[in-house]
Amino acid sequence: MLQLKSCISINKSSSSLINILQSIRFQSTLSNVNDNQLDDNEFRECFVKPNRKLRAQTMLERMTGRGDEVKRIRYDLKERIKKRSPRSEEMDPNQDWSSVWPAAQSFKASVVPLPIRMGTRPDPARRPPPSKFGNLELVKIPNFLHLTPGAVEKHCDAIKKFCTPFPKELKEDPSLVSKLLPLSIEYSDYIHQGPSLRDPRAKKIAYKVKVESLKLSPHGKEKLMRLVGNRYDTETDILTIETERCYTRKQNLDYGIYLLTVLRNEAEKVEAWENLKGPEDSMEAKFVDIK
Repeated sequence: MLQLKSCISINKSSSSLINILQSIRFQSTLSNVNDNQLDDNEFRECFVKPNRKLRAQTMLERMTGRGDEVKRIRYDLKERIKKRSPRSEEMDPNQDWSSVWPAAQSFKASVVPLPIRMGTRPDPARRPPPSKFGNLELVKIPNFLHLTPGAVEKHCDAIKKFCTPFPKELKEDPSLVSKLLPLSIEYSDYIHQGPSLRDPRAKKIAYKVKVESLKLSPHGKEKLMRLVGNRYDTETDILTIETERCYTRKQNLDYGIYLLTVLRNEAEKVEAWENLKGPEDSMEAKFVDIK
C-alpha cells in the first residue's frame, strides 16, 4: 500500500491534471527509507483499488476449485472437539450388524448407516422427502432391523443344539399328532403403525387339549364338563381355555398351565355331597323301556 504524503487541493481554477500529479510524491509504508534517500527516478506503484482479492472473489475461486482452501481455527474449536461425530459415520461396512442392533428398538438416525428418507412434500419433484435425522415418522413405526438374515441365522444356530428333529412318523401319519401331542398353544403377534411396539392383544393365550388325553374317570369327565361350561366341545372332545388376565404373555402361559392342572385335580376329587346325586342331576337323560 502507498501513502499519500502531500495534501492535494483541487480547485475549479486548476490548470491541468498533469500539474497536480507532478506535485504529488508517494511513499511506501513498508519501507524505512528517509526522504533524503529517495530517488526521483524510482518507480513506485499507486494502487487505485486494494492490492488484494476481495472476499467474493476468493469465495468464488474456492467454490469453482481454483483457489486454495484456507483452514481457519474457529472460536468454538474446543466445543466441536468434545462432540463426537455420528456413530453411523464411523462404522465399518463389514461389521457384525447383530451386535449393533441386537433387539427390537425405536429407530435411531445416528446408528443406522443408511440414507433413509420418509415423509411427504408438497412438491416431491423439487424437494425430496425428509431425511432420517429428526424424522418422527421413522420413530413412530416399528422396524425389523434386528431381524436381518444374518441375525436370524445366528439365532437359529444358537438354539439348534437344544432342538430335536421332528418325528418322521408324524409327518407320514398326521392322525398321530392329536394322540401324541394333545396340547396346543395358540397366540398372535401384531404389527401396526404406532408409537409403541407393544400390543395388548398379543398377551392372549389359547390352550386346546383333548379331554380324552387327560385320562379321567366317567365321574371326573362329567365334573370337568360342569366346571368348564361352554369351553368344552362335545363333538370334537376339545377343551379350550383362553387367558388374558395377566399383563404379559409369559404370565398368561403359566396361568393357563395352572388352570389345566387345577381343573384336572378338582375333577378327580369326590366330595361327600356328591354321593347325594340322583338321576335328575345327571347331564344325560336315560330312557328305560318298561316292557
